[in-house]
Amino acid sequence: MTKALLVMLALLLASGAQAQDVGDVRIVSDQDIQLTDTQQRELKQWTKDVQNYRKWYERYRNRISYNAFGGGGERRQRPPVPEWLADKCDVLPEFTPRPDGPLPDACNLLAYYESGFTADPVTQQALLVQKQNEQDPHSSFWKHLHLDAGWTSLDYRLHTYGVVGMHITLPEIAKRVQIFLPPGFLLLSMPDGIGGREFQPAATIGVSIKMFPFEFPQGKAGMAYFTLAKAYLISRSSMASNPSVDLVGLSFSWGH
Repeated sequence: MTKALLVMLALLLASGAQAQDVGDVRIVSDQDIQLTDTQQRELKQWTKDVQNYRKWYERYRNRISYNAFGGGGERRQRPPVPEWLADKCDVLPEFTPRPDGPLPDACNLLAYYESGFTADPVTQQALLVQKQNEQDPHSSFWKHLHLDAGWTSLDYRLHTYGVVGMHITLPEIAKRVQIFLPPGFLLLSMPDGIGGREFQPAATIGVSIKMFPFEFPQGKAGMAYFTLAKAYLISRSSMASNPSVDLVGLSFSWGH
């Protein structure tokens, strides 16, 4: 009986903890960002009022405005924000990709409005993309330079292994796949045809598939790839019977 009570108590505590965890999770749906007809009219009017106010503010914020009679003009008041808009803008980042419609633009305008018209999210995003594009040529080479290690032949009967090598890939396909048609270099360990083994240089072509990011020593960012390649022997003096071999293994690049 005591054991049964203890088991029931444990189950109740566990269910309570799970309920608490679920309560902490924010659950959103499409209804959270849908606008009623009234809200759409309010949003349209508010957007128009804010844009007009911004034009006036950018013109007169550093000087006195005058009316038609030469007297000092009254300073305009910022249009009040619809009470419901902030809540919908808080939920909007939960949706990927962002939905279409007037709400995303209104949320960008709200952020600009709350910054005192000093930090335009659209302009900041454009500057960020421009900065990334400017930095990319300096980092793209290292992203596409792969260090090869621990390769093995697809046919286990060949007993051929890639010891160490390097290849350079072309731009990514679908953000995960890189091919290398410019031949890479790989040092092979393979049977010499007379009962021993020998090291042979080989040229490689193939495809690298992105797996996961990691860090090199000293915190250097890196990316691991699963690689399939065909290696062609460079030396014609090899005693090996096959001039080429299909290989599979890992490769590593610098940067993400």
